[in-house]
Amino acid sequence: MSTDEKIPTSGQERRTGMRPWLKVLLAVSLAANLAVAGLAVGAALRWHDGGHPSHRPPSVGSLIFHDLDPDTRRDLRRRAEGEFRSYSARRRAEGDAVIAILMAEPLDLDALADLLRVQADTRHGFHLSVQQAWITQVEAMTPDERKHYATRLQSKLHHHGGWVKHRPAQE
Repeated sequence: MSTDEKIPTSGQERRTGMRPWLKVLLAVSLAANLAVAGLAVGAALRWHDGGHPSHRPPSVGSLIFHDLDPDTRRDLRRRAEGEFRSYSARRRAEGDAVIAILMAEPLDLDALADLLRVQADTRHGFHLSVQQAWITQVEAMTPDERKHYATRLQSKLHHHGGWVKHRPAQE
């Protein structure tokens, strides 16, 4: 036996492995590194097209809804809320209904499909009512008002991310 090795005496135990505080430190370090990596991957996925989501152009539906007069928007929102106290409450209730079906045993795929179809039909009905209100508003414009309005919409699209910038040049 070599003289460098210590033979444990009755009150000592030979230590093997890592100390507990070092294990905790390594676990915390790993968790922090994974969090940073997750943030980086999330940011890359979210902004993969080179622009922040708020810099993307608004949808046409969003543009026309926000260009309706406040009373028309309020009326459309109230109709969209249905029996709920707000549009957010309606969306929460719709989500809760989907979750309830998913959690039920046995899973009722027909009920799930019916619920999703009703929700889609409701959204479609809302979109159609917004479009009709907007068309009525545009119909009442003079040609000059319509031209100025189109220029203003073009400016909004350009300001929010560039639909106009990427259109082919007109000859």
